[in-house]
Amino acid sequence: MTAAEKARQLAEQVNHYLNEQQNILSQLQDGLHNATQGRQQTSTAAEVLPVDQQIRALNLLTNTRDYVGRLQAAAAHVKQLERQIRPASQYTEQESEQLVSLAFQAADGYTACQAELSALVSSSFPAEAVPEQLRSSLEQRLQQQLQAAEDLLHQSLSRQIHHCLKQCGWPPPVVSAQAGNAKDPGQIFSPQQEHVISMLQRLMLALTRLQLVAQKELIEAVVQPGSTVASPSAICNAPILWMAQELAVPLASQLYEMFGPSNEGSPGALSMPELMLGTVHRIALDNLRRIDFLQGVIQALELHGSYQIGVEFTRALREAVKQIQRQYKLPEIAGAGKRDVWLAWIDALIVFEGSLGRSGLLGCYWDVGDASDLPVLLLKGSTLSVLGENPAWMEAWLEAESATAAAQVESILYSEQGWGPGQQLIVEEGRPAWQLDVWPPRAAEDVVALVESLLHRMRYIPQPDAQEGYLAGAVGVVLEQTHGRIKRMLQQADVFRDITSYSWLPRVCMCICFCHYVEQQLQELHDNAQVMVTRLLEGQQQQDGNAHQEQRHQQQQHDLPNGNHAHPHHMHPQPHQQHNGGHAPDTSDGDQQQQWQRQENEQLSQAAAAKLRVLVSPISDFSTLRKEWVLKLGKAAAMGFMRLAVGYVSGRTWFKVTSESLPAMAAEGSLYSSGIVSGDLQPALAWLAALLHEMSNHLDKDCFRQAWGAAAAAINRELFNNVACEAMFTDAGALQLAVDVNALQGVFRQYTARPAAHFRELNDAIKLLNLQQEQAEFVKQAVSADRRAPNAAELLKSVGVYHLEPDLADTVMSLRMYR
Repeated sequence: MTAAEKARQLAEQVNHYLNEQQNILSQLQDGLHNATQGRQQTSTAAEVLPVDQQIRALNLLTNTRDYVGRLQAAAAHVKQLERQIRPASQYTEQESEQLVSLAFQAADGYTACQAELSALVSSSFPAEAVPEQLRSSLEQRLQQQLQAAEDLLHQSLSRQIHHCLKQCGWPPPVVSAQAGNAKDPGQIFSPQQEHVISMLQRLMLALTRLQLVAQKELIEAVVQPGSTVASPSAICNAPILWMAQELAVPLASQLYEMFGPSNEGSPGALSMPELMLGTVHRIALDNLRRIDFLQGVIQALELHGSYQIGVEFTRALREAVKQIQRQYKLPEIAGAGKRDVWLAWIDALIVFEGSLGRSGLLGCYWDVGDASDLPVLLLKGSTLSVLGENPAWMEAWLEAESATAAAQVESILYSEQGWGPGQQLIVEEGRPAWQLDVWPPRAAEDVVALVESLLHRMRYIPQPDAQEGYLAGAVGVVLEQTHGRIKRMLQQADVFRDITSYSWLPRVCMCICFCHYVEQQLQELHDNAQVMVTRLLEGQQQQDGNAHQEQRHQQQQHDLPNGNHAHPHHMHPQPHQQHNGGHAPDTSDGDQQQQWQRQENEQLSQAAAAKLRVLVSPISDFSTLRKEWVLKLGKAAAMGFMRLAVGYVSGRTWFKVTSESLPAMAAEGSLYSSGIVSGDLQPALAWLAALLHEMSNHLDKDCFRQAWGAAAAAINRELFNNVACEAMFTDAGALQLAVDVNALQGVFRQYTARPAAHFRELNDAIKLLNLQQEQAEFVKQAVSADRRAPNAAELLKSVGVYHLEPDLADTVMSLRMYR
C-alpha cells in the first residue's frame, strides 16, 4: 500500500467516526426534545438506545472530538512548519543570511510542533473513542512529517556550510605536509576570509540551535546549564555536535578512501593499524587551533560548560574510525581468522585512545600517561567499544586473548631459563633462601606479570558480561594451566618416591616456592580489588550522605526561622532564579562531578568484583598444593631420619646401662667419646642436618619453617612413641636420652631460637625420667591409673611437665628402672 492510499484510508476512517458521531448526536437531540415536549417517540425501541448507553456514547464521542481537535491542531503546526521550511532547499550560496534567519524561526516552530506532538502522545483517551492502531498511525505520520521537515532544514544548512568550508580551504589533506602535497596551514580559515568565516559561524549557530531543539531530551539528560567543566559522562554520552560532524565529514571521506579497503601494500592493509590511527590523531591535533573560533558558537548557546569544539571534533573523527572498523576492518579481521591480527589491532586501538587522552583531545586535563589513565566512561565510547556491538567480534577477540595467553604461559613454564633465579633473587643475591620472604623462580615472576597484564587489559572491555568471559577465558585459563603444570611436575617426583634425594629435592622445593609466590601475589591482587570495592562503596555512601545533608540544608534555607514556609515567590522561582531557588536543581560543577564520579565508581566496582570472583579459586588451588607438598617434604625428612635411626629405636641397649659401664661403652664406640650421643643415632643426625641445610638453600622462609616443623613434629612423635614409651630406663639411660634429644634439637637450633618447642613430649618424658628417686616415686603414685590423685595434672606442672596427660606420664614413669 502506497503512502497516498494509506492516507486516503485513514481519512475515510476519520470521516466514518465523525458520521457515526453525528448520527448518535441527532438521536440524542430527538430523544431529549420528545422528553421535554411530552410527546411519544416515533422511533421503535430497537432504534433508540437506553439512556445510560446514550450517555456513555456521548462521552466517547466527546473524547473522539477532543482527540480529533488536538490532532488537527498538531497537524496544523506541522503543516505551518513545512510551509516555513520549504524555501530552504531553494536558497543559493548567496542567500545564506536568509537561510540563517529562516533556520532560527524554524527552530522556534519546531519547538512548538514538538510540544503539540508530545502533549498529543501523552494524552489519554479510551480505546473505544480512539482505536490504538488508528491513533498510532496518525501520530507516527505526524512525527515522520516533522522529522522530514527537520531533515530538509538540516540538509540545506549542511549544504551551505560545506560551501563556506570549501571557500575557507577546508578540509585539510589527510596526508601530512611531509608528503609534499599538503596545503599551507595559513590558507585554511585565514584572516582574509573574515566575511566567509563570519557567515560560517552564523550557519553553525543556526545548525546547533536546530540540534538543541531536535535532540532536546538527549542533550538535557547529560548537559547541565551553569557548569564550567565538561565531565567524562557528558563527553561520552552527550550527542556529538552537528557542526563538529560537518567539519569531520569531508575528512572522513578521505579516510574511507585511503584506509577503507584492506588491500595488501595499501595504507589500509590489516597489518598496519597504526598508520590509520596515527593519521587520525595527527589530524585532530593539527586542526585544534584552526577550529577554535567555533567555540564562540558554543558559548553563544551557553553550552561551553559541557561542550568543547576540539573535543567534539575529535569525537566526530573517532566516530569515523569506528565506522571504518564496522564497515571494513573488523569483518576483514574476522574473516582472516588470525589471532595475531586481532591482538595487533587491539594494541593499536589502546595506544590510540591513550594518545587522544594524553593530548587533551578527549577533554582530560589531568596527567594521562596512556589509555589506562582515562576514565572508564570515556573508554566506553572508545574505538574498542565497537567490538562489543557484534558478539562474533567480541568472541573472536577474547578467543585470541585466551589462546595467546595460554601460549605465553606454556612458553614460560617449559622454558629452561624460566626455572633459573628470578629478578627478586638476583637482587637478594648472597642471602640464603630460608631468610627471605619469597624465593621465586623466574617462571613464577613471569606468570604473575602475565596475569597482571591480562587483568589490566580487562579495563578496555566495555561490556560487563564480556569482562567476565575475558577473565574466565584468559586469566582463568592461564592460572589453571599453570597450576596443572606444577602439579604434574610434583606428581612426577612423587612417582620416584625419593623427593629428598639431591636430584629431586631442588625441583620439588622450586615448585613449592613457585606456588607460594603465585599464591601470595594473587592474594595481593585479590586484596587490592577487595579494598577498591570497599573504598568505592564507602565513598558512595559518604557521597549520598553529603547529598542528603545538602538537601536538608536547602530545605532549612527554604523555610523561615519560625517554621512557616517562605513567600510563594521563593517556592516558585522564575527561570533566571533557578540556580539559587530553594527547590531548583543544583547545577554546580560539584554536582556534575559527583554524577560522573558515581558512574565511574560503578564501572570500577563491577570490574573489581569480577576480579575477586576469578582469583578466589586459583588462590585456594595454589595454597592447597603448596601446603600438601610442604607437609610431604617434612614427612619425607622424618621418614629418612627414622630409617637411619632404626637401630637406635629398636636396640634400646644403652637406656638400661648403669653409670659404671658408660666408659666401657664409650671405648667400644657405642657412644661418642667427646659427648655421650648414642652411636646408632649419629648417621641419622648427620643426614638430617645435611638435608635441612640443602632445603634451607631452596625454600623461602615460610615454606622452610613449615617443612622442618613438620619433620620435627613427626620425629618427636616417633621417638616419643617408640623410645620414651617403650624402652626401660636406668638413671644413666635417662641421661643418655636427654643427651640424644639435645643433640637432635641442636640440628634445628640454627633455624629457630626455641627448638625445644617442637619436641615438647620428648622433653617432658626426659624430665620425668630424670627426676630424683624420691620425687619420682611420689609423681608415679600420683599419676598411676589405679591411685591417681585428683590434682595429678597440677602436680605434673609443678615438676615442669606441661604437655603430657596423666595417662602418658604414667606410661613413661612405669619404664623407669632406678639403677
